[in-house]
Amino acid sequence: MAKDKAAQDFARAIERVQSELVSQIFDLRNQGLTRDEIVLVLQTLDMEDVIMNRLGLSSDLDNLMLEYQAVLGSMEMTGAVTDEVLTALLRMDNNTFMKQIGLMGDQIRNEAARGIIAGASEADIAQSILKGAGGVLRPDQAETLANTALNTFERNVTVEMASDDPDNARYIYQGPADDRTRDICIDMMSAGALTRDEIESDFPGAFGDGGGFNCRHRWARETSSSKKLSDPKGAKQEKDKRIDKLKEKGRSWQKPLTPQQQLEQRG
Repeated sequence: MAKDKAAQDFARAIERVQSELVSQIFDLRNQGLTRDEIVLVLQTLDMEDVIMNRLGLSSDLDNLMLEYQAVLGSMEMTGAVTDEVLTALLRMDNNTFMKQIGLMGDQIRNEAARGIIAGASEADIAQSILKGAGGVLRPDQAETLANTALNTFERNVTVEMASDDPDNARYIYQGPADDRTRDICIDMMSAGALTRDEIESDFPGAFGDGGGFNCRHRWARETSSSKKLSDPKGAKQEKDKRIDKLKEKGRSWQKPLTPQQQLEQRG
């Protein structure tokens, strides 16, 4: 899927930037600066500017944001969505990415400073940062963040289109039914076409949230086209397999909770 590739490309860009940033920091040592002098330089650097402009992550983020237009182009537009709403959704996600990038810059600054003071090698600091030391955004987390944002955007557009739909309009939950699919998503796919009231009754909050963070699924208005992209029978077969595996272990299928229900349960 194009969305998956866009998220993977962004993750690779994050990995590249992190490695190049550590390399540039160590270039300061090769220029003869002492540990204390390097730490002082790090404290004065505008890390966001370095990451976005000097290391070119700005163009990678632009490419990711272009994927939002591709998502729109892939959707069956069954209702109207204003430019104002689309702009607001895009701005919200762009701000989220920029916040994460700014935080990543500060965390890399801190981890690099600690490593340099401790006498760690460039390779050790780079590996530590790529593994998420100090809370630094890992490449795999960047991929999850991008995937989640794109899929949430798609569901939000569907929610907006559905606001003018009649009460009897029905929606189908679409997406893969594989071993990575959450039980709640298998349950929603196997349920077939449902009205908004039925979705809210059986799966509270899921029309907008889907299965939660990193969910690969979406709701689509029931049409002749959307039916072709849905496989409730396949999802039911996967659900039955999971039920059988539980029975073999002497356990029973428990109706999975939506993200909203999980939050309410945690209280």
